[in-house]
Amino acid sequence: MKKHKKTKTIILIILLLFLTLFMPFSFVSKKANTGYDHIMRDNITNVNAKVVDIKMLGAHDAFTDGIKFNSKPNTIEGGIVTNKAVNLLAKGLVVRLTRTQNASASKMLEAGVRYFDVRATKIDDKYYATHGYIGREIIEYVKEIVDFLGSHDGEFIIFDLQHFHSSAGENYDLASSEYQAFIDYMNTYKNDQNKSFVDYIHYDTNFDNLADLTYQKVIGTDAGIIMLAKCEGNSLIYKRDGDADTNEAREYASIRSYWHNDNSTNKMRSSIENEYKFIETHDYANILRVNQAQKTGFFTNLKLLRSMFSWSLLDMAASFNKKMVKDKDLFMKYLDAMPIYMVDYVTSNRGNFNKLANEYIAKANKNL
Repeated sequence: MKKHKKTKTIILIILLLFLTLFMPFSFVSKKANTGYDHIMRDNITNVNAKVVDIKMLGAHDAFTDGIKFNSKPNTIEGGIVTNKAVNLLAKGLVVRLTRTQNASASKMLEAGVRYFDVRATKIDDKYYATHGYIGREIIEYVKEIVDFLGSHDGEFIIFDLQHFHSSAGENYDLASSEYQAFIDYMNTYKNDQNKSFVDYIHYDTNFDNLADLTYQKVIGTDAGIIMLAKCEGNSLIYKRDGDADTNEAREYASIRSYWHNDNSTNKMRSSIENEYKFIETHDYANILRVNQAQKTGFFTNLKLLRSMFSWSLLDMAASFNKKMVKDKDLFMKYLDAMPIYMVDYVTSNRGNFNKLANEYIAKANKNL
């Protein structure tokens, strides 16, 4: 009898290990809120409000909903996902720790998202959304954004090309022509108004200082796009620096975005509070400021265990996002210092996260 129980226990452990390492799914809903598709037009009454002060919901690694168990590793970017042993023994776990969103661009836009953190890789003359693995082609998301803007006057989005890889290198290593080729690629699609991605960029970085850019200037007579990238010399792109990883005062070209790089709830809370205090005591009023309120998935050291027990980045986010909107006063305090609130699983309804975040953001924008 004891031997039989021991055998059952061993089988159960093996089954749990199998589930943990191989299953790519998350325990979250794909249902997203709607009704926030005019979150800016309906709430920003001051047309001269500075863009750097406008509050908005942001999607971290925005275009990763296309990453699945059968997705191929991004060999150009490299990293642990290209390890054959890892893909053989634990691909489900790695996929769960690389997929940060489970909604399309149109669903996120309807759920109030206006800031998109974009990771792209050029593969055989096409551009794909990537985060370790290769997801959907970028043009699929561009189409949804351009279509949305075509029917939503008064709205604008920030397209932050934070990581860009090609066979020629990455980010700062790439010539400006590589970035222009990427824009040309996105510009191949036109919506029903016969407008493309670039047609919604109403500024010229050679003359329009980001610090002085107003809501009216960005939307023009219809809707708008602000594009950031690690690139210089392009009139359509505001240069962005790398993320801050220490609380050191230094200048940034257009955006300060502190990466907390942890998956502990207590440490994340403490780090966000420290970033708030840092922003409040340093002069970053003329650039975009992001509250990176998302946890990091770890594949090494003891933090891997916390990642495994949390199951996935989506599940981690569902729990953490819920906690962060529970205290309205605290949320509003952070929002005032860091107007872009960026998270994983931005469409999560757990604890009414998406609904409450949009309500807080709308209220703050009415007071600009």
